[in-house]
Amino acid sequence: MLQSESITFAYDKVNQFLFPDIKLEKEEDLLIIGESGVGKTTLIQILAGLLKPQSGRLKYNGLSYHDLPSKELDQFRGKHIGMVFQRPHFVRNISILDNLLLSLYLSNNEQDKERAIHLLEHIGLADKLNCKPDELSQGEQQRAAIAMAVVKNPDIILADEPTSSLDDTNCEKIITLLKEQASSTNAQLIIITHDSRLKSQFKKSIIL
Repeated sequence: MLQSESITFAYDKVNQFLFPDIKLEKEEDLLIIGESGVGKTTLIQILAGLLKPQSGRLKYNGLSYHDLPSKELDQFRGKHIGMVFQRPHFVRNISILDNLLLSLYLSNNEQDKERAIHLLEHIGLADKLNCKPDELSQGEQQRAAIAMAVVKNPDIILADEPTSSLDDTNCEKIITLLKEQASSTNAQLIIITHDSRLKSQFKKSIIL
């Protein structure tokens, strides 16, 4: 279970945020929706352990992971959390397959090449394994970014505006892919977005 209570964060006296509480059971999906400036990216970085809240509690299966020392927090994130950033983060001079293997290495997971290849094939990138990121279309890059997030079988998948720059067809494909990948590994999926097209696709949602 992922649970937050009374989470706050402030950059200064003007930019201060109090976030709604979250209670997410195993295998549940959550859509968090809000306009610009309401702290969407801040919240997802807090959930990912990249930012520490100023107050409040955040637990995963009873563990307050923000209280862990830096090294242990990095290990927790590497094992349990997969992150899909708003703009895909690739090493541009190596192939998509090597990007997946590198992400496994950097998160201290086994470099399972067979799984990485199977995953890329499953999401429709079988013919792009050895392509560099800039040789992929925008939609293909987003799919590859999802593969990077889920290749380590995380317990929580966090996606920051995964559909904001996509047309309706690719938007639906990406959400379907995220849900399929979360379901295949029994992961919890949290999407943070301003994209109102997604409202009808989630049973559980929060408005910031």
